[in-house]
Amino acid sequence: MITIISKNKLYTETLCDALKDLNAKSYAQDKEFGEALIIALDQNLTDEILSEEVSCPVLLIGTTHEEADVELEAPCYLYELKLHLKTLLEKKNSALVFENKRFLFEGAKRLLFDKKTKKDYYLTEKETDLISFLVISLPEGASKTDLLTEVWKYRADIETHTVESHIYALRQKIGEKAAESLLKNNEEGYILVSD
Repeated sequence: MITIISKNKLYTETLCDALKDLNAKSYAQDKEFGEALIIALDQNLTDEILSEEVSCPVLLIGTTHEEADVELEAPCYLYELKLHLKTLLEKKNSALVFENKRFLFEGAKRLLFDKKTKKDYYLTEKETDLISFLVISLPEGASKTDLLTEVWKYRADIETHTVESHIYALRQKIGEKAAESLLKNNEEGYILVSD
């Protein structure tokens, strides 16, 4: 999810609509920022929010701050905004590392290392995105719907076996027995096995 903050309600609604394929939402006080934060058109708001530590990538539109990852002038082109967001999200996900007793996952290398067999498994982009999202979703895990909307950018109401197919392929790649030490089904969907 991408969170948008602006005192201009119309601008916020327009951005949310333009970025709905990236699951953009307007900020609500009780929620966390999500995978990325956009602050638009208000320098005071920017200074206030970024005076605290923000753990996700920050993109500014029409404001500036030394803690921002990207600063765009207003107005900006939608394709330019989406390109910067995609780059920020890929960079964030690729830096993820996960380790348990059996496996070491390094998102930046798209690599899964089996410590028991000493074997490297090179992952596809979607396998890397899938495991990265499950890392972000710890300790609860992620539902099939979350995976479809966040990893594959599908609408939540789509009927598809995409998630199951990719999980099956990943299990076949590393072996069914080994896969039990990496991920499992929970009530909602899938969760990484942590020690």
